[in-house]
Amino acid sequence: MTAFFNNLLNFIKLSRYPISRLVIEMQSYFNFLKSLSKKTDLVFEGSYDKQNILIIALYENNEIRNDILNLLKVAKDNNLFIICVNTLKIINKQRYKGLMDCYIERYNFGRDFGSYQEGILYLMKHNLLEECPRLILLNDSVFYSENNLNNFISSLTNTEIDVLGATENHEIDHHLGSFCLSMSNSVLVNNKFTRFWKHYKKSDARPKVIKYGEMRLSKILKKCALSDQNFKALFDVDWFSETVNRKYETLNIIDLVGSDAKVSWRKPSLQSISDRVYKKYLRSNFLFVDGVDLSLNDTSKMDVLSYIDSKKRIVDYISQLSKCDDKAGISNRVDKEIINELIECFPIGSQIHQNAIILHHLGLPIIKLDGLYRGMFSVRDIELLIGQLSKKDAAFFRTLIYSKPYGGDVFIGFKLSSFERGYI
Repeated sequence: MTAFFNNLLNFIKLSRYPISRLVIEMQSYFNFLKSLSKKTDLVFEGSYDKQNILIIALYENNEIRNDILNLLKVAKDNNLFIICVNTLKIINKQRYKGLMDCYIERYNFGRDFGSYQEGILYLMKHNLLEECPRLILLNDSVFYSENNLNNFISSLTNTEIDVLGATENHEIDHHLGSFCLSMSNSVLVNNKFTRFWKHYKKSDARPKVIKYGEMRLSKILKKCALSDQNFKALFDVDWFSETVNRKYETLNIIDLVGSDAKVSWRKPSLQSISDRVYKKYLRSNFLFVDGVDLSLNDTSKMDVLSYIDSKKRIVDYISQLSKCDDKAGISNRVDKEIINELIECFPIGSQIHQNAIILHHLGLPIIKLDGLYRGMFSVRDIELLIGQLSKKDAAFFRTLIYSKPYGGDVFIGFKLSSFERGYI
């Protein structure tokens, strides 16, 4: 009888995930049916003058967020034709006319890819894709910091690269983050690109949006690009390697590396760096001088904990263990291992989450707002990010990020199992 109940309990535990997936799919289907009776509202539109175009997918109720308003101002300063597609409704819409050239409100189905599709189909309908030198896609799943925002938008606008994202992701299959994409005219008029958007099927199910939206779009864009060098991220590993080597002396590494939070991605740490130096440069075999055992494997030495909060402490630690007085030489080796550790860890997981603190410090003005919710940011990470922001941005970002606590701590039952599998 005990075995029966144990097997039943295991069956229930294993079956809760496919059941959760089924419920999410059913909810999405019912919302699709509901969307069939809803009309999209083209609130206002302006004249187009063959400039670069920005489509931004919004989920804004009553008022538009302060950081989004600042983004729109910066985009206007860069002479972008701005199309905003919102899945909620704002009040007093006409007050935003100076910041938008076209404003569309649609029923909330299909997430950000549904809004991207609406904006691109609008361009197709009015034959604007052929005239558009460059198209940028953004959404409000990220916070737009004032820091370096103008240079960031300018880089996305003035690049010669066919497909340029903000950051990339090597998990499952290499792809660019869909929260920020910039595409040249040769991509926009490619049949593969237009066919994707004409036939894209909207869904509320997050796994479907990732697989058939973000991942598939990246594959299409890679095929549309002239070469592999024309499909890349602005803040990729190449950029990071060059920047860290160039700016290393000015970086306070311990305050720029995120903590482990809830995800298992390998993170750089001073402990790991000291281990690298130890394993690479210190001999671990027995050494004898005048019959005295000087083994570095002596447990009396290795079991003692050392507090390491800076490069200097690593140098002192290694110098003490090795009985080496050449601290300048040790320091040079430690510097190289710190850089190696940072670059090795940079591509792991989602770059915009994994490296949020150092990326923002080095010029990326966007921060993912789901970082705490998905367990990718710790409170320490958030507080360090807040410390990098302007006073005005800091207060607003703090409210936004802490309003969505880690889902694993607040959800129960069906929602918890759905969250654990990334369905919501």
